[in-house]
Amino acid sequence: MQFCPMAFFRHRILNDRNIYLSGLILIAFSLPVSPFGVSVGTFILLGIWLLEGNFRKKKNILFSRPGIIIFSSIFLLCLAGLLNTSDFSYAWHDIVIKVPILVLPVIIGTSAPLSLKEFKWVFAGLLAGLWIATLAGIAALSGLLPVQIQDIREISLFISHIRLLLTVGLSLHILLYLILYKGLLNHTEKTVYIVSLSWFIIFLFILKSGTSLLMLSLFAFVLFIFLIKRSKNFMLKYFIVILGITLILLSASWLTHAIDRFHTRDPLPENPVKGYTMNGNPYDPPVNLEDTENGHYIWLYLCEKELRKAWNRHSSLDYDDRDLCGQKLRMTLIRYMTSKDLRKDSVGFTQMTQTDIRNVENGMANYLFANRLALYPYFYQILWEFEQYKKGHLSGHSHIQRLEYLKTGWQIVKDHFWLGVGTGDVPDMFKTYYEKEHTSLSNDWQLRAHNQYMTYWITYGIFGFIYFLFAFFAPFFLEKKQHNYLALIFLIIAALSMLYEDTLETQAGVYFITFFYSLLIFSIDNKNWS
Repeated sequence: MQFCPMAFFRHRILNDRNIYLSGLILIAFSLPVSPFGVSVGTFILLGIWLLEGNFRKKKNILFSRPGIIIFSSIFLLCLAGLLNTSDFSYAWHDIVIKVPILVLPVIIGTSAPLSLKEFKWVFAGLLAGLWIATLAGIAALSGLLPVQIQDIREISLFISHIRLLLTVGLSLHILLYLILYKGLLNHTEKTVYIVSLSWFIIFLFILKSGTSLLMLSLFAFVLFIFLIKRSKNFMLKYFIVILGITLILLSASWLTHAIDRFHTRDPLPENPVKGYTMNGNPYDPPVNLEDTENGHYIWLYLCEKELRKAWNRHSSLDYDDRDLCGQKLRMTLIRYMTSKDLRKDSVGFTQMTQTDIRNVENGMANYLFANRLALYPYFYQILWEFEQYKKGHLSGHSHIQRLEYLKTGWQIVKDHFWLGVGTGDVPDMFKTYYEKEHTSLSNDWQLRAHNQYMTYWITYGIFGFIYFLFAFFAPFFLEKKQHNYLALIFLIIAALSMLYEDTLETQAGVYFITFFYSLLIFSIDNKNWS
């Protein structure tokens, strides 16, 4: 028989299953790096699903697995919300974003389950995308890419840093599972996975946000449980338990010390109102004697007459203008010099290095923040924001703003308890309530609830909210995934993310939830892998 290369390519390589897997791989690869690639991968899946036919078989699968229908019906809530909305422009925008909730579970759930080999190919695509996203971020942070990084969170160059961190956090658990279970990997795969696991942990620590610390804490807890369960030696198990308790106590001690360090204040001089610079100019009367940076009083020993002149001689940014983050430069400079315990006059300014000047220009208000690897600056920022919250200063403070979002959201819930406000009216309703309550948030920071559960309650009312909870969690139990580690850990991560983010209100968030829900709950059963 004559060998035909084109026939071989068409039947052995370009077949329905390989095209289907290519669509999954493209989505997995694109999740951290390309929203466009994610959309293309979805169209590939939809196209091959329609072309391969077998709709009667797919219908039978669908009706034999009600979890798929129930999860996909979350999309129908969006359509139902059209009956109670006035802003159809935003409503249709929201519906388009949520289309994957309807499409992906049906396509993936009615297709043949992934074998271990196929899953590793899809996961390889995800790892490749994560390596590109994380290395590009570190390159930008190091100045190797022409990207200006004002905030550490901006090193997620392609998608929201929270979505990237959620994907990295989930990947840690997939890596851990595949590494620890014997027979699932060859030597090369195990080496690649161990290197990837190590790098992603380092990346989470470098980025240092609430999400990254949550992902690291969850991973550490799971690893601890894994080691306890797999340890056969009693003394080794006892040592692991003691080590875990010791790390918890050390962490608590460090946190207590960090809080004490933040609240430590310099002793006030006998007469803080009077004083002169070395050039004989009087210091400005303190605005207050409460604001501090690193325990040093911000408004003490400040002579703006000298400081303005000194700054303008050394920087192209004017003292009375704004820094590169859009903040008042004079405030950034005064806080930065205070953080270094320098007097805010011409003599104090002579102790500022070129690096310090560049930090101020870039909007850095405390020299501690220049240390990208230290953990204390992150906690310092949180504690400082809560100090500002007590004084009524909210705008631009990412952590405490969420308290205002939740407070406003809860007021909307109480006033629209039963029916909600409809699919398209949520942004306008928040704007209305911010004005009504005379919030101190500036217009740029008047955002939504940042809590997916509350957002669904606001949008669809109490009954829509209850149905969302049912539709999100019930399929996990209907598919009997309670003892499936990968499915369980994904559901935990997804549920936690929705406590502090509107995860299902952006394309990246919708795809993170829907793709992994479909893959880990509807498509694979890793208990049968061997």
